[in-house]
Amino acid sequence: MGGSGSGSGYRWNKKELTMEQKRIDIRWMKKQNCLRPGVSGSLSWSCRGKNIGSIGFRMEADRMILNYRHKPRGGDREDVEQNISFDRTPCNYGGHRKWFLCPRCYKRVAILYGAGKYFFCRHCYQLTYNSCNESPLQRILDKSYKIKKRLGGESGISSPVPDRPKGMHHRTYFRMKAEIYRLENLGEMGMIEKWGFGF
Repeated sequence: MGGSGSGSGYRWNKKELTMEQKRIDIRWMKKQNCLRPGVSGSLSWSCRGKNIGSIGFRMEADRMILNYRHKPRGGDREDVEQNISFDRTPCNYGGHRKWFLCPRCYKRVAILYGAGKYFFCRHCYQLTYNSCNESPLQRILDKSYKIKKRLGGESGISSPVPDRPKGMHHRTYFRMKAEIYRLENLGEMGMIEKWGFGF
């Protein structure tokens, strides 16, 4: 992964996004029953139906071992073996929860990202979430769109607030409806302040 300003100019001083990277989520692996010692297999990633990468893994009691080939930009492919240790925290009702320990900073994390040669946490690769790049105004409007969609409507400023879904309590519906109006009023005030006009 290049530093700030590497590659095409539009990425200048802009952090890479987590959603653009290959990732390993320990919670997903637990659901697939892959964390038991002795389990081995492969993980793969695709984009628009096209395979964009795969790695092999095997589990031991205290770590996961990754095997894959990495091709640096402008270089030759090389074999990589990476050991990722586990940490455990107790659960409230017994048992424990497994975490990855980032091999670089040793933070306890649920997700590791393959943004470079190795899989590290998002902090080590200085990755950010997509929502962090949105303006406060856009985040306000996105919240209202999300509530509209929960009510079965369309997202968007011009779409009306949907009728109460069958089975939803009146109190819940009116609370959600009031929140949509509150957020859209805030959004309109933000647009007037920023551009001089509202919806």
